[in-house]
Amino acid sequence: MRSGSEISALEARPSPAASAIIALTGLALALTVTRWPLLQALVAVFTLLVVTLLFLRPEWSLVLFFSSGLIKEWLLLNVPLFARFDFTVAIFLLSATSLFFFLLRRGYLFEFKIHPSMLPLFLFTALLIFSITYTPSFKYGSAKAFSFLLFNWALFIFPVLLIRTERSAIRIITILAALAFSVTTFTVVSLVRALFSGSIIYSYRASFLGINPISFANWVGAVAIILITYLANIEKRALRKMTIATIGLLILTLFAANSRGPMTSFLLSFVLYGVVRFRHTSKRRLLQLTALLLLFVIVALMVLPEQMTSRYTDLLTQEEGSKNYTFFTINTRLFAWKAALEMGTANLFTFLFGVGTGGFSQTIYRQDIRWYPHNIFLEVFCELGLVGLLLLIWFLGVIVQEIRTTLKTSLNDRSRTLYYAFCMAAFFNLVNAQFSGDLNDNRRLWFFLGMVLALKQVFLNRELVKADGINQ
Repeated sequence: MRSGSEISALEARPSPAASAIIALTGLALALTVTRWPLLQALVAVFTLLVVTLLFLRPEWSLVLFFSSGLIKEWLLLNVPLFARFDFTVAIFLLSATSLFFFLLRRGYLFEFKIHPSMLPLFLFTALLIFSITYTPSFKYGSAKAFSFLLFNWALFIFPVLLIRTERSAIRIITILAALAFSVTTFTVVSLVRALFSGSIIYSYRASFLGINPISFANWVGAVAIILITYLANIEKRALRKMTIATIGLLILTLFAANSRGPMTSFLLSFVLYGVVRFRHTSKRRLLQLTALLLLFVIVALMVLPEQMTSRYTDLLTQEEGSKNYTFFTINTRLFAWKAALEMGTANLFTFLFGVGTGGFSQTIYRQDIRWYPHNIFLEVFCELGLVGLLLLIWFLGVIVQEIRTTLKTSLNDRSRTLYYAFCMAAFFNLVNAQFSGDLNDNRRLWFFLGMVLALKQVFLNRELVKADGINQ
């Protein structure tokens, strides 16, 4: 058992020598994988040394890994190196190297505890990889399975390994808030320039440096719900005002992204947070808060430019073209969901084990391409059958039970609010996974689930330290 001084020692920064070792080891891994020419290797050395300076604390590694998609598209189009070497793999190697040395220096590398949720996740991953043997989409299926094994698992495990104090979790929120302020300011300024220049088009969908608008809205919505939930813990007036301004920018950007799935997920998460946060408030007060929320949405739809709200309002418009397009996008989802159910129930084998990972695209379009039902549960049922679906539900069920157990403990208000913040972000991503993306597009869900488990262990360790002090 670790004493309080040992726990606080986690806040110490790694030495310059350790940072250099991290950078050089990351470079060696990259060279081994890619066989870069000398000039590119020198550029990589400089880049790794600069980035390693950001890794003085492991929270930077987690945030960079979690948010890598924000700049991936831009790098792919503008940096020739990443046209040949996947940026996500580069970030994974860099993060994994940094985190490995952090764990080694702190003596935690061999203290890893198997959490009950890891058994169903391990079995689920094993089935995912085994299904490559019978999938009709071998290329996409293989990439999907091994991407899940590498990146989703990493995003789930890294927080469990590294988050040892509440301060570390708070620092992640701080970094995300600062990053969100920069990203949304850039996005809003770009939007205003487009409005005044007249270059904005109908059904405008804001993004950042060319990232997919749905993925961008997913990131924005998750950070927004974290900050909204955590706002109660911010006491300094200036910081509180800055956080409120950032939340406003995030909500405006979420509107501008014009993505119905993330917006619906955000509203449902907001409502759930309101129910939890104000459950002891009078019904009259709850009705007032609900009316205020509806008023905000109505005013936003009326005040914001039509290009930013068209995908939300086209269902109500009388213009046949816009209405037909909106129904087309919705019907595409409904068709995919129906097709996924039909595939999963085609025969006994597919009912139990599915058509194989990535097989949805081959069955629908007769092509080995990246396509999916846009619903995580239907995707799993279609491609991994009832067995895969039950394993996924088992995994999520264990974590939900952990959340319920943690919330029943005697947490102080600040710890409870911090815990709620990451629970709400996990809920947001789970809801969004019912409308958008595949298993790997929704890998941020695994990050927040890992954060939830990590904080639960932090609270447990704190209680053990208190009990140990009392016994002594």
